[in-house]
Amino acid sequence: MNKPDYLISTPENVDLHLELAGLGNRIYAAFLDQLIIWILLLVTVFIGVFAAVTIENVPASRDTKTIMYYYLVGFCLFAIFVINFGYYIYFEGAWQGQTPGKKFANIRVIEANGQPVTWASVFIRNLLRLVDQGLMFIGILPMMIDKNERRFGDLAAGTLVVRERLQALTTTSLKITATTPTDSFVDIGQISPDEYQMLLTYLKRREMMAAEERPKLAKKLADYYYEKLNVAPAEGESPEMFLEKLYLAYMARAEITAD
Repeated sequence: MNKPDYLISTPENVDLHLELAGLGNRIYAAFLDQLIIWILLLVTVFIGVFAAVTIENVPASRDTKTIMYYYLVGFCLFAIFVINFGYYIYFEGAWQGQTPGKKFANIRVIEANGQPVTWASVFIRNLLRLVDQGLMFIGILPMMIDKNERRFGDLAAGTLVVRERLQALTTTSLKITATTPTDSFVDIGQISPDEYQMLLTYLKRREMMAAEERPKLAKKLADYYYEKLNVAPAEGESPEMFLEKLYLAYMARAEITAD
């Protein structure tokens, strides 16, 4: 199992571990994205050439054709600019930190506090992409030095790139072995949405955690909820089982509320 190497301390003093993407995965994702960009640029060039041939065959005066050529060149330059600079900004913002390349490589950009990346951070980190990719990809240098493998854009935007196991990141694929508890299990109304998200984050990412870290974090989380809900551990029940039952109770309450 991969060992997590990035630690986030929540406001509840619970530590969540994430695994950094790694230099190899990031280069692989960047190569795929660049390949897509090259294809889009090639398509743009073909469209420009086709349009130029069409203009040449238009029955119009030379002055009119010259004006049309200027518009065509302007359009092509604008399209090239948008493709080069808008590709990463659009996808990382719209896809919550992923581009097609990152999605294929199972990595994602997040805020340093573990929250989803914001549009402002996306814009800043990609504004500095010119610096990171200049001078023979100088952005690789800080990634090799920084313990969190951040390039200049990440340092400026306060972001980092982590690995993601897609099967572990959806509620429909959570591996829950506990059965739905009774209504009197706990007063689930005491659990705030933020505390639920903390619980859900653990259940989503526990399969990615190192074997020695997973039970420690489960116990720490369980102790937090025992104290929060003023309940005692059930005899013979593991911390993970309690957390699963807590999740099921919260979901059952949400369904009742929705009805």
